[in-house]
Amino acid sequence: MTTAAEADTPRVEVDVEVLSVDELLDWGDKHPDPEVADQATRARAVFEGLRHRHTTDRRLFALELESTQLERRLAELQAQKAALAPRRPKGARGKADYPAATVRAWAAANGIPCPRTGRVPDRVVKAWRQTTGTAE
Repeated sequence: MTTAAEADTPRVEVDVEVLSVDELLDWGDKHPDPEVADQATRARAVFEGLRHRHTTDRRLFALELESTQLERRLAELQAQKAALAPRRPKGARGKADYPAATVRAWAAANGIPCPRTGRVPDRVVKAWRQTTGTAE
């Protein structure tokens, strides 16, 4: 309910200006109330932290994207290389199907001559399999 005095009082419209963040912080820095100036200082520090984190996140995203693209390209190059590489001739031996270090240790413990490096001779491997009952 409006009183007669309120009805006679003219209303004053205040145009509230919308400030950008930087304008608002500048206003707060210049404000005569030290608490408002302190709030502006703290807010500026928070925004600087956010800007720094935003920049860091964008850089990390760009690096991750580039890394993914490079991994794809590397996979393509490896596939091309594999397609162009000469095939191994038939009968070429692959990786040994026995633990070479174990066979060498067994040969040394049993006085059987065996080279310390290179391929373990078939005769030594056969003897080790027979003695240990290890299948091919």
